[in-house]
Amino acid sequence: MARTSLRTKLGALAAVGVMALGTGVLAASSAEASAAADCPYEYFCAYPGPNFTGEPIKMRDCNDVRWIPWVDTNGSWINNQTRGTKAVFTLSNWSTVPTYGAYYAVPSGIDWRTVYYIDPC
Repeated sequence: MARTSLRTKLGALAAVGVMALGTGVLAASSAEASAAADCPYEYFCAYPGPNFTGEPIKMRDCNDVRWIPWVDTNGSWINNQTRGTKAVFTLSNWSTVPTYGAYYAVPSGIDWRTVYYIDPC
């Protein structure tokens, strides 16, 4: 069974640039570099606001599923985990969607109202 990317499944990501990050932090802006520095290596970090603003939820351990409390925000996320690790979003319709692999960030366009839970890997 082929996996459907988060961009395809959520539609809101279609016009969003995905930035390569990782331990070398290849970021397109100072906000991304700062957020990557704040999101430790081997973590997936979800931010309530765009451009990695607000107090993030930081997740590291597989099956440490976290509830997403933000219901009225356009957020962002960074996957600073090890190579090949993908977080999985559980959506409001209870379907699951894998994110892009490690070393990626989505600076805006995440409608957290549609995401109930995140499993970091």
